[in-house]
Amino acid sequence: MFDPVNTKIMDKPLILVVDDDELMRVLLQNALSAAGFEAVQAEDGDSALSLFTELRPDLILLDVFMPGKDGCDTCRDIRKHPEGEHTPVLMITGSDDAELIHRSFEAGATDFFAKPVNPELLVHRVRYMLRASRNVKKLAENQGRLEVLKVAVDSLPIGITFSDVKGVIVYSNPAEARMHGYTVEELIGKEARKFSSDSRGRPLATEQFKKIGLWRRECVNVRKNGEKFPAQLTSIPVRDSEACCLGIITTCEDISERKESEEKIHQLAYYDVLTGLPNRGMFLEHLHQALAKAQRDRGKVNLIFLDLDNFKDVNDTQGHDVGDRLLRLVADRLSACMRESDVLARLGGDEFVVVCPVVASQENVASVVKRIQAIFYEPFEIEGHQIYSSASIGIAVYPDDSLDASALFRCADTAMYQAKNEGRAQFRFFSAELNQKILKRVALENSLRNGLDKKEFFLHYQPLWDLKTSKMVGVEVLLRWQSSDYGLMLPSTFIYILEDSGLINKIGEWLLRAACTQALDWTLKGHSDLKVAVNISGKQLKHPAFLEMLANIIQETGVDPRNLELEFTESVIMDNVENTIEILRRLKEMGIQLSIDDFGTGYSSLNYLKHFPIDRIKIDQSFVADVNRNNSDSAIIEAIVSMAQSLSMRVLAEGVENSDQLHTLTLLGCDEVQGYYLAMPMQAEALTESLGKKHGKRVEKLPETEWFDRRKV
Repeated sequence: MFDPVNTKIMDKPLILVVDDDELMRVLLQNALSAAGFEAVQAEDGDSALSLFTELRPDLILLDVFMPGKDGCDTCRDIRKHPEGEHTPVLMITGSDDAELIHRSFEAGATDFFAKPVNPELLVHRVRYMLRASRNVKKLAENQGRLEVLKVAVDSLPIGITFSDVKGVIVYSNPAEARMHGYTVEELIGKEARKFSSDSRGRPLATEQFKKIGLWRRECVNVRKNGEKFPAQLTSIPVRDSEACCLGIITTCEDISERKESEEKIHQLAYYDVLTGLPNRGMFLEHLHQALAKAQRDRGKVNLIFLDLDNFKDVNDTQGHDVGDRLLRLVADRLSACMRESDVLARLGGDEFVVVCPVVASQENVASVVKRIQAIFYEPFEIEGHQIYSSASIGIAVYPDDSLDASALFRCADTAMYQAKNEGRAQFRFFSAELNQKILKRVALENSLRNGLDKKEFFLHYQPLWDLKTSKMVGVEVLLRWQSSDYGLMLPSTFIYILEDSGLINKIGEWLLRAACTQALDWTLKGHSDLKVAVNISGKQLKHPAFLEMLANIIQETGVDPRNLELEFTESVIMDNVENTIEILRRLKEMGIQLSIDDFGTGYSSLNYLKHFPIDRIKIDQSFVADVNRNNSDSAIIEAIVSMAQSLSMRVLAEGVENSDQLHTLTLLGCDEVQGYYLAMPMQAEALTESLGKKHGKRVEKLPETEWFDRRKV
């Protein structure tokens, strides 16, 4: 007799043998027992169903032909049982009737085994079917769990996607689809990265998948209608038993409301409610950061403290509402005149403060202050009334005045009160020495602004000589300033101010017009081969109206563009190379000669040099000074000459001071020279006279005493 309890204890697979032939049942049971299985017998279909319900066997051997309920009907009833869906049923028959086999499979049979039965083969078939059955049951269990999991995931309010290793979405829950304005079906097959506002990045490579772990980040996603929204993403890789990445599961949460709340809190904590400017707390953070960076870089920081003059009178006479509107208008004008690197804040009341962490020199802070003062030149329109205001301004400099943020504030505040005490609407530096220096520069700039109207500027011309023909072939134009306040000023004392203040464009236009007029005068006097070289600054070249302005000057003066040469330093032409090449190309189309000045002292790239339409390279005088005594300088000049010749450019050496230099430069193959040994810079009248006397004579045959009389300059 079969003991079901004992079978459970022994935990052997249980086989139900169903056959109306007792001999066959015994044969099958003995074969199974010998193979390590437990077996129980049933002589008909009804007995089989009863035992199946009681014992739940792991496999059923079922004879097809039985009296009463045959094997097909029995199999069909087993499959209807709640536990019988996945139980393997091996049908045993001696018939090879195809219709019978088809009917058995339709009833739910798993496989067939033919009579007469080979016990050894049967045992192998049973083992195989039991192993397959276990896998099927596991799959069924997993399928059930997956169904529950899918229902749960589909019910979650946050978006969930699964992407394969190529970044393509293979699963999405409804929340993810709704969040992005799609249906689930529309999301499947799309690249996950396409839903980011920055979808230009490449998908992760295979090696990156191997290394990726838990990945949390915030990003901006895009809905189907193009609307952007902030999202919180969390991704984690899915790996198989061999640690190979199958894809990535990502959760996505719309955090728009959270971001709005954070922004409101941040606005209240760090910004002034009235003006919208940073408040004291936020400004102090910026100041500490600027001071820390300046300490690391050994730089400087300027702190500008503003206090409106007579603001109390506005509140007292016009009311606080008008006072508040005035503060808002002042804040708007101040914001408009700030540089990108400046930080403007309202400390409270009528006090504003600016930190300037990026300045080329301490003098440049005066430009910022002057822009601030300029916002008060025009009245403020409030409720149909014009209200004039001004500000007293104090400036403190880190680290000159203090190394501490609080102390720096006090220094700027002290300087501001000094400005108020000295008449208001003024600015003062805390450092008396620096204050004097800045005031001197401001005064010099004011004098420069008036210099053009007073006709204080004039030009000198320094001759350029061709070493092969020994003739004067051109002149370099040099700017001079005879100031009524400071006397004769050389370019080194004021050109940088022209650059910083923007006056270089106005005075540069005057210089070009004067040079072109003089070039035409020399042409009319028979010197049509004489070129006039004018140095152009970077700010002139970048001015959007530079080409138009130059074309107008050429047309108005009537000068031949071939007599005009424009000189640029290496740093100028290497700034925004592509745009510079286009401007130089258009200048060449106008017929103007182009040259690089002070060659060798900048950072030009020889790779780019070949793309510039340059006619001439001017070797800086620092290489010429020791050319006859220093082999390195000689080798550099020789290399420059060789390179220039290969690019069809002429080479001019600057700063020739003696005959030895002249002789060496001739041997090295330079085309042209200039310098005090040959001729000092002079005014146009003296040069015109010299052209009549000297033009055409050979340089090397003239002693130094025969050169231009230096007393004429």
